[in-house]
Amino acid sequence: MKCPITGDSETEFLCEQGPFVWVRFPASGFVCLKELPSESEAAELQNNSMGHSYIAEYERKWKSKFKRSKGRAKQLKRHVPGRRIVDIGSNVGLFVHAANTIGLDCMGVEINQTLVEYAQKRFPEYQFVNSSLEQLAINEHFDGIYCSEVIEHVPDVRHFAQCLFSLLNDGGVLYLTTPNLDEFQSGAKINRDLLAPDHKLYFNKSNIKDFLISVGFRKVQFRFALGGGIKLFATK
Repeated sequence: MKCPITGDSETEFLCEQGPFVWVRFPASGFVCLKELPSESEAAELQNNSMGHSYIAEYERKWKSKFKRSKGRAKQLKRHVPGRRIVDIGSNVGLFVHAANTIGLDCMGVEINQTLVEYAQKRFPEYQFVNSSLEQLAINEHFDGIYCSEVIEHVPDVRHFAQCLFSLLNDGGVLYLTTPNLDEFQSGAKINRDLLAPDHKLYFNKSNIKDFLISVGFRKVQFRFALGGGIKLFATK
């Protein structure tokens, strides 16, 4: 196993939570599970878990979730060079709907079949593809990508980020959110559940910028993240 940022293979023990062991790459501070699943194993986990609970949560908070999605869509619209957008990890389709209501041309990609079926039924006028990003079979490029709370679930984060990069037109913008490792620890000690095996890796602001630049993005700008986590725009 190598660090996706530096390529270094040296790791140190971070913590053990239940049956899961987490390690840190000391050169970069990147953290991940010591034993990462394959992409197919991770896809099976995502497809078989939490679809109905996500639906219930979104239906319970529909108005506030829509307001947040619309606000984020407006932020992305101000930064992209064109109208064509894709939501990677589109969940119940709410961001896709919000983006289209403000004049963007947005489609969704979601690995969980239950969520795709719900989104297609709720928003039949929009396109939703049931696929992982890594297996996505479309010959299309986009002016913007929205990818919220997805990257921490993938087993091969460098491959995932390279796929995001390859989907963008030159000058295109990635709007990415993910948990911030710094909020899970006090000093060097972890003080919160890292949510394995659903979550498989963690960045902080410093190393995620280094990571995205190493993939090929030329500019990374952080945004204020109400409630915590990392929120950023990365430009190709």
